[in-house]
Amino acid sequence: MISLCLIVRDEEEKLEFFLNDVKDFVDEIVIIDTGSKDNTKKIAKKFGKVYDFRWNDDFSDARNFSVSKATKDWILVLDPDEVIDEKDLIKIKDITKNNKKDIMGYRLIQETYYKNKIISIRGICRLFKNDKRIRFVYPIHETVRESIKKIGKIGKTGIIINHYPKTDKDKKDYYLKLLDKKKKNFPESSVDKEIKNEIRERRSLC
Repeated sequence: MISLCLIVRDEEEKLEFFLNDVKDFVDEIVIIDTGSKDNTKKIAKKFGKVYDFRWNDDFSDARNFSVSKATKDWILVLDPDEVIDEKDLIKIKDITKNNKKDIMGYRLIQETYYKNKIISIRGICRLFKNDKRIRFVYPIHETVRESIKKIGKIGKTGIIINHYPKTDKDKKDYYLKLLDKKKKNFPESSVDKEIKNEIRERRSLC
């Protein structure tokens, strides 16, 4: 069984469409609101459990809070600006039912779009077992990969997450600040490459 975990803020335009698309493929929906001022929470309450989280400039903390509220065997992490094809949602359910014991999580491929063109592609582990040892790290480009590698393996799926982010310049500037925070606090991460990718994406959005 699968818990869908997501964090939201002012997502009233996309949230209901997103949740209607995925609700029949998961067994529980956990929604963490980080300070919405629109109707996001009202919409969210029609679909699942809603919790408030005081935003602290760290995506991992918010993700881990969402994971802590999940009660099912598997966790699927998505955002309202992401889309997965129905056939792949079915594949996700099949994967969790026929999982090998040593595989603790699965990698999906996130393709980020701007004006119908792909501007970045990266592998991300967004499907994993509900295990207290599995937690996100890093304030941005948060990942469970590091904790999973200590206890098991990460499998591949070939499943595509289509990502359609907001093209807000202020938001991109904020993300660059978080990347700088990551570089200072986690120098061992591959942050230099990520900063270059983020700057390239930011320029393409300006």
